Amino acid sequence: MGIDPVSGFGPIKPISPIDVSKTGETQGATDAFSKLLDQLSAKESEQDLYRNAIAQGNMDILPEALVSATEFQVGLLLVTQIRNQLVSAFQEFMRLPL
Repeated sequence: MGIDPVSGFGPIKPISPIDVSKTGETQGATDAFSKLLDQLSAKESEQDLYRNAIAQGNMDILPEALVSATEFQVGLLLVTQIRNQLVSAFQEFMRLPL
């Protein structure tokens, strides 16, 4: 009853950079945030697929599932921090005297 060697991780796919057009700052920021939310939604769908596969007993994908879960967690923290900064900027803007 020997111990099987741990298989190495496959190559990690890089996150594709967001291409923000220079047409307008407001529109560019909106597009960038929208693309970020779309990427986060796709990562969440990927997490659902991994969860279902693991629930069915496919433990071979466990390392990929853990990496994907970490990427999703970091993305969610990023979106939360961006939202917090936007809310803070809006509150600061509302405090300006007219």
